[in-house]
Amino acid sequence: MKKILSIAVLALSFLALAGCGGGSSAVDDPHHDDYVPELRVFDIIDSYDTDTAIPKHAPLALTPYRYDGLYEVFWKVNSLEDYRVTLRINDRPVLAGSLAIHSQVCGAGRRCDQDGSWICEYTNDFYMSCDGSTLEKDIYPLIAKVPQLVYLFLEVCDSNSGYCEYDYYPVTLE
Repeated sequence: MKKILSIAVLALSFLALAGCGGGSSAVDDPHHDDYVPELRVFDIIDSYDTDTAIPKHAPLALTPYRYDGLYEVFWKVNSLEDYRVTLRINDRPVLAGSLAIHSQVCGAGRRCDQDGSWICEYTNDFYMSCDGSTLEKDIYPLIAKVPQLVYLFLEVCDSNSGYCEYDYYPVTLE
C-alpha cells in the first residue's frame, strides 16, 4: 500500500511541475542557455563575384589581379552581448594553427551588432587585410604553391567566456 501511495504522490508531483510551464523550447527562447553568440550566416563574395549566399555557387577563388584583390565577407550573429568576430585563414580545414587576418568587437551600439561586413584584400605578395586596416597579415607561411587551396574561417567568440563557434569555406588562392 505504501508503494502505491508513493507512486501516486510522485505522479501527482510530476503533473503539477509539468503544468507550471517550467520547460523552454527553441520557439520560446532562440538564444543558447548561456546567451553565447550563435553564428547564423557567413558568406563571401570572391574575386570572380562568386557569392556563397547563392545556392550551388561555383568554387571560391581569390586573385590579386581582379578588383585589386578585393573580396567581401558578410555575417549574421544572434547575440545578446558583445562578441568578437575574427576572419582566419589556414591551409587545412581546422581552426588550430590558423592565422588571424582581422578581428573586431561587435555588439549593441557598435559599428557591427547582429551583422556586419568587411571588404578585404589579398595582395600579390601574399598579404591579407580587411576593413581598411593598415595591419596586413603575411600569409606566405601557408603557401606551398600557387594556385593553393586554403580555408577562410569566420569565428565568433563570446566576450564573457571562452565559447567560440565558426564556419569556413575552401578558397583557391591564385
